[in-house]
Amino acid sequence: MLRCAAVLLGGALLAACGTGETETNATGAEETRGTPVDATAALPASAVAAEAGVYEGRPVTVDGRIAAVGATGCEVTLTTGSRPLVVAAPRTEADGCAWTVPGAAQGFAVAAGTLRIADDTLRLTANGVRVTPVRISDAGPSGPSP
Repeated sequence: MLRCAAVLLGGALLAACGTGETETNATGAEETRGTPVDATAALPASAVAAEAGVYEGRPVTVDGRIAAVGATGCEVTLTTGSRPLVVAAPRTEADGCAWTVPGAAQGFAVAAGTLRIADDTLRLTANGVRVTPVRISDAGPSGPSP
């Protein structure tokens, strides 16, 4: 009986890993779309926006309140207090998105990627995004490591 339960659990874990997206956890508290995101080094989106030149072209992990989700779910705009910070999914060969976020998503998003600036809009292309009901990063900004 124990062996059967272990096999079923292992199969469920493999099935979840193979899709590239994980379902909402049992409490409905958060979900990850695309590649898992390590939020331990996340900086507030407002801090990154305030010093965008420092982070431009560099990998950075940000978190911020979700202001809007694009019509296709391929982009999430984070509140920064200044210019917009758009977290975008990479495009697939089939002209789709590597991940999508439901249009009704609320709360905070954490994403890691390389920051670019285009037409006064900050864009972070991220292989995954984590949607949570609470902020994960510390309130204070800190610069990137050398």
